[in-house]
Amino acid sequence: MAEILSQEEVDALLAALQKGEEIDLEVSSDKFSPTKTAVLYNFKRPDRISKDQLRFLQFLHDRFARNFSSVLSTYLRSIVEVDLVSIEQITYSEFLMSLPDPTFFCVLGVYPLEAKIAIEINPGLVFPIIDRLLGGEGEAIEEVRPLTDLEMDLMDGVINRALEELEKVWETVVEDIEFVVEVKESSPHLIQIVAPNEVVVLITFEIRIGEVKGMMNICIPAIALEPISSQLGLEMFTGTKTISEEDRRKVLGHIERALVEIEAILGRTTLTVEEILDLEEGDVVCLPNFVDAPIVLTVGGVEKFYGMIGLYKGRKAVKIKSTVEEKGEGYGNSENN
Repeated sequence: MAEILSQEEVDALLAALQKGEEIDLEVSSDKFSPTKTAVLYNFKRPDRISKDQLRFLQFLHDRFARNFSSVLSTYLRSIVEVDLVSIEQITYSEFLMSLPDPTFFCVLGVYPLEAKIAIEINPGLVFPIIDRLLGGEGEAIEEVRPLTDLEMDLMDGVINRALEELEKVWETVVEDIEFVVEVKESSPHLIQIVAPNEVVVLITFEIRIGEVKGMMNICIPAIALEPISSQLGLEMFTGTKTISEEDRRKVLGHIERALVEIEAILGRTTLTVEEILDLEEGDVVCLPNFVDAPIVLTVGGVEKFYGMIGLYKGRKAVKIKSTVEEKGEGYGNSENN
């Protein structure tokens, strides 16, 4: 790229040539340093999931990690910590190459999305879990080997609890979502849930059980998220989601059927402990208000109405006369009473 010289610079160069002086033709590289840095972009593998959607998935599975940690601690009767380590976009072949072989690999069917995802738990974590389930202290084995059918079945308890917690957090996105184990395998390279060059979202967790720790991976193909891509946003948890009239009616219907406790306060007085201890059957406690004075009705412990006590069809009743307009309004001071 040529530098455009000003007229003064051209005159200075000509004068220097006439005098036979040396001319420094080197131009400082600072003048040509780009103002913007280039960003690498792979046209063969474009990002299928936006950064906002990745942040949403991170938020979702961070909640899963906390819930699963509590559930797994109860199941294994040991302190278990589950932490979300990373979430990234890679190809399915890269995901398979990053896994140990053998390992514990499950293919899950996701309904009603009609999609497939994968869960992998490293053998360094699987065998201590199995050892604890069989009454041991949860020690790791020295030589990693493929899991037997019995060991695969023992891991069902862990996987089922993980799927229950996944369903709970994903129900905020897809109503009545269900994860079903379809295939269990020790060699992940034998199973292809998508094409090798297909983009997937890899969600990695670190699980610590006492002194033992290992990794758990969830692999979600990007193509499985496309039907619900518009719902993968943090606004679902920030209250900006639009509520339909039908949903509003449903919520109101549930609220109207809710049971609340109503109390009628006949009056209040103060007694000493000695007076209370001396109370006997037939004693009369005097209240400061008159018989025909209005009483306060509370709803869920909050003063809401003024009413009059009386009888209705032979039963004690309270007739509502007015509402308490302001919180903390004096007892029976309403002029409408």
